[in-house]
Amino acid sequence: MRVVTARGRATGVLAVLTLAAGLAWHYPMLAALGAALLAVVVAEVVAVLATGNVAVHREVRPTVVVRHEACTGTLTITGRRRRGLVRLDALDEVDGTLVPVDLPDDGADGTVAVTYPIPTPRRGLLPVGPVRLRRYGLAGMAATSTASGRVERVRVLPRRIPLGSMMPGHRRAPAGIDTSLEHGGTDLVGLHEYAMGDDLRRLHWATSARTGTLMVREDADPAEPHVQVLLDDRGQSYDGSDDAGGLFEEAVEMAAALCRAATERGHPLRFATLSGRHAVTVPGSPTRAPLREAQDLDFLLAEITLTDGRAVDPELGPSADVAVVVTGAGADQHRLGLLLGDATTRVVAVVDPLPLVAAEQRAGVLLLRGAGSMSLAAAWDGAAGR
Repeated sequence: MRVVTARGRATGVLAVLTLAAGLAWHYPMLAALGAALLAVVVAEVVAVLATGNVAVHREVRPTVVVRHEACTGTLTITGRRRRGLVRLDALDEVDGTLVPVDLPDDGADGTVAVTYPIPTPRRGLLPVGPVRLRRYGLAGMAATSTASGRVERVRVLPRRIPLGSMMPGHRRAPAGIDTSLEHGGTDLVGLHEYAMGDDLRRLHWATSARTGTLMVREDADPAEPHVQVLLDDRGQSYDGSDDAGGLFEEAVEMAAALCRAATERGHPLRFATLSGRHAVTVPGSPTRAPLREAQDLDFLLAEITLTDGRAVDPELGPSADVAVVVTGAGADQHRLGLLLGDATTRVVAVVDPLPLVAAEQRAGVLLLRGAGSMSLAAAWDGAAGR
């Protein structure tokens, strides 16, 4: 905790020299000037040290936010912000960077609440706090800084990349047998009691008559894609670029967009990383209701980092028919295509800083390239619309 500032030290040295010279040379005016300068420094040091404490409370909303979207802190300060020669200002430490908080300069004491933006420049758990309170003298001769309040963590999710469609699956038998059906239809996967707004055309009359309560069908399209999304989290797949970390961020955003497109449509989803560190399964949701597993996956995607591990063979399972791996230009793309097994639709999406071709077919594998997540998403939508 520094009290005397650089200006205060320089002024103090000048004051002592001036006072000493005035006394040695018998110049009263020079000695008085030195004494006055020294008195100012001492007065500000005493005023800063004598200032009473203030109470600080900070709230952060929301605590889960998408990268670059709004996050706000509210700082409540109770106590005297001015006292004589001393003033108070505040800064909040966000991910190691001090963010200034503009306190009202009206001279009023008591309680004041101030809102300020909290930057969310990166994905992950963002530490917010503690609040740095700085008391300083009007002449800038003395200042002191104290830390107050607890450290909170804001979970920053990957940036949301618009993805317009999902690759189609193949028709499944009602019992889940992996066979092709020539005709359309739906599978009855459940019933629920009628609620206001339900489609009356979906009433299940047999069950309603038996129970005496109106029951509504929950149907699933047997051709809905069972989606597998693999994220290449190996550092060597993104080597050869000056911004390997930035390329991995683009890969995470693309993988998150694919997962979100599947879960929002109620498709069964399995997500895994090639290092084998993480795997999440999200069951299908015929009603497209939000599932806890989907939220767990969002939280996981906020914290995934690069690793030096080697790739392991993912478990696609017999029902995976849309399998996608998101990787970097340094990966063995042929090898990754083999990892996708016998899925009906196999896609390798490559974050390539200098892509030559946006989309091409190689041995039954659709290869997409893009300089970033936005261009990859555009290539995906173009291929899905064909």
